[in-house]
Amino acid sequence: MALFMLGSTTYSQYSLVFCEDVTEEGKPVTVSNQFMVDRDGGALRMLARTDANFNTDKVEFRIYFVGDNGIEEEVARMAQNIEPDWGFVWKEIVMYDPGMYRVKLYNSKGTYLTSANLTLRGR
Repeated sequence: MALFMLGSTTYSQYSLVFCEDVTEEGKPVTVSNQFMVDRDGGALRMLARTDANFNTDKVEFRIYFVGDNGIEEEVARMAQNIEPDWGFVWKEIVMYDPGMYRVKLYNSKGTYLTSANLTLRGR
């Protein structure tokens, strides 16, 4: 006879979306995974949310260009200082080059939290 013990471990759920703006309550305005950019660039916001809190003092957005072959090339890292009890955080970025991008979110210990894909099209 085998005995199994099931521990009660809680995990936070994280999400990452791209939008034109973020309200004071952390709600995204005009969410999309596709945006248009021109030679002067296009601004958008990356909004990360959790169903609990982040339990960290910093998050890092890592932006990768995804080539036609699917290989990721890191193009930027953007750190954001936060309070550990926050449930959302956003960062504005200006993008210039059309293509496919993947943004990954990490906490201050380098632990991966979530990611999302973004497609930029030229005007």
